[in-house]
Amino acid sequence: MPVPDIAHVEARIIDLLNAEGPMIGKELAAALPDIPVLALWQACYQSRALHVSHFASYYLRFDITRDDQVRLSPSILRDFLSFSLFGLPGQRDQMIERQGTLSNMHREISREKIALAQQVMKSLFLDLPREIRSSMCAFIAGDLAYFLAHNEPREHLVSGEMVKGSDIDIVIILSDSLPDSIQNKIDTDMIALKNYYLRHPQYRHEIDFITKRQSTMERQLQYADIHDKIASKIAYESMFLGGSLTLYMEVRDAMISTGVDRLIEADFEHALKDRKHAMQKLLLASSDDIDEETRSLFYFSQERVEFT
Repeated sequence: MPVPDIAHVEARIIDLLNAEGPMIGKELAAALPDIPVLALWQACYQSRALHVSHFASYYLRFDITRDDQVRLSPSILRDFLSFSLFGLPGQRDQMIERQGTLSNMHREISREKIALAQQVMKSLFLDLPREIRSSMCAFIAGDLAYFLAHNEPREHLVSGEMVKGSDIDIVIILSDSLPDSIQNKIDTDMIALKNYYLRHPQYRHEIDFITKRQSTMERQLQYADIHDKIASKIAYESMFLGGSLTLYMEVRDAMISTGVDRLIEADFEHALKDRKHAMQKLLLASSDDIDEETRSLFYFSQERVEFT
């Protein structure tokens, strides 16, 4: 494929924005399908004529297929496609209005998915006595905790079913005093709910969940290996979903007392520096001579939360 001329790509983008108004990266890519998305990204960020507005919140992710490298999510690619709005100097008011609309869309999708997660937990709790409910808590993580959820159709990796966008990640913490039979029952009930919401045509949502003991969660706050780090990061970014608020706050307090919150924040700062360096490298790279390692800076090899 011929290497696109960046100046020519920039001119086409400007013509498009003049005609259509401000657009996000995904819309630019759809309107200019002959231009590789990396070349499109380079043209947008090398241009002095375009204005860009970002509306994503960034959070830490571990890319476990690349030596547990710390990254920021959304990836550079997804940030460009979904959370970066491009316009021209005379389109400031249009950009402000469009960004508000897009931000509200992601917030509303996130709110709807959180409501569905609450519905799932309500179904689970209906069959559990109060003393058990008071000895467990559930929290939500991932895109939803940052109100960045989307509903873009995608294929479920295991079943091949088409699902609606971001998955719903639920962590359930159980007091050590609860018998194993209760944990087994919760796992069984959650699997049934997971299958129902995956296959029911009204929903088509992917629900990922894990149950673990409070002692396991607190041990993982040692931040010793990649599994501990992922579990701690998920707890750090979490949003309370249901059950015992007291138990949830004990987990949050343990994060502070162990200092793991500071370790996560340090990893975030490291990932932020890496992100800036990656963008500089990608901007200077020649489109016809980019190796796989350089290209990998643009996206994640595995864009999903890993539960441990």
